[in-house]
Parts: sequence; structure tokens; C-alpha cells
Amino acid sequence: MRCVPSQKNPRVWAIVAALLVFGGIAYAIPIACNANSIAVGGALFQLVTVFAVVAAVFLVVRYQMTHFVYLIRPRSDLSDADLEPAYAGTVGTAGITRLPPDMLDFVVNRSQGSRAGAVECVLSLSDLVAVIPMTKENGVTKSAIREKYQADGYVYYDYTVTLGVTDVLALVFIDGNRYAGIFIEPDETMRAYFMNLGKTKK
Repeated sequence: MRCVPSQKNPRVWAIVAALLVFGGIAYAIPIACNANSIAVGGALFQLVTVFAVVAAVFLVVRYQMTHFVYLIRPRSDLSDADLEPAYAGTVGTAGITRLPPDMLDFVVNRSQGSRAGAVECVLSLSDLVAVIPMTKENGVTKSAIREKYQADGYVYYDYTVTLGVTDVLALVFIDGNRYAGIFIEPDETMRAYFMNLGKTKK
């Protein structure tokens, strides 16, 4: 099963443009003032300019150039020979859903720009302990999830691509001696699969 989330916020480029314009204005103010014999310290305006440019670059890299691919696939430590006799003919999404979760991995590939993607994480679905929908309606937040699991050790990874996303699926896995929270934007097929595993928490 494969899902490639896309940027759903059409205002990203407008925000980037606004930051660059704001930075340009901040840079030009002390120059214009000095040209008119008005004493203005330039350090603050230079700092604002740098902040605006860095913020614009961050938004472009994080929300326009970074791409994720979510995969649910047979576990990496199970050979094709192991799977073939028992699940002959199971191909694609329909076949994957017939495999028991303890034979599957959840994988995230990450790429930036035109560079080839690399595996960002591989977690066994047998270690999945909670599936938590995060929407405007239910008010569940990342901090609330962290508070629930941090006593036993907790880290989280945000694999969403939409700026200001309000509909996220949180997956909580046991990762060694701690919990790992994985935040994703799945399509309807993948969302339904996770929601039907019987580990949904509210």
C-alpha cells in the first residue's frame, strides 16, 4: 500500500512572497532613511531581513521541496520465499490488507527536490499501539499525545507536508524502550486501513 501526500495549502507561495517582500522593505528602510539624512540604526532592520529570508527559505524547503511516501509493505525481515507459498497471488493494496499486521512494516521515504528518496523510518505494525485521529473537531494535539506517553520515553516525527494541516493521523509505536509518535497525512485508503486495525484512540 502506497500513499504520497500532497501540499493542500494553496497559500504557501503567497506567504513566502510576503516574507521576502517584508524582508526587502526592512532592508531598504535604513538605506532610504540615511539617504534623506535621517539617522536610523541598521542592525535591527538587518536582523529582521535575515529572519524573513530564513523563514521564507525554511517554508520552501520544508513544505514545497520535501516529499514523503508512506508505504505498508511485507516486513523487511521476511523473505519473498517465506511469503510466496502462504500468500500467493496477493498483490497491491488488496493483497497487503489480507496479510496479518505482524507481517507488515510501515515505512516512510523522504526526498527533497529532485534528489532520490531515502528511507526515513521502518516500524513493524506489530509494534503499533495506538492510532489517534487529530482533527479540529476532536481537539487532540501533539502535546496531549506527548504528555500521555512521555513518562515511558517518547519521541515524535512529523511526516506531514501541508502547512497548517488540521487533519492528521497519529500513529504511536513501541520503538525499543520508548514510544515513537508518527504524524502522517494518509489518503482515504490508508486511513481506513489504520482505523480498522482496532487500535484507534480518542
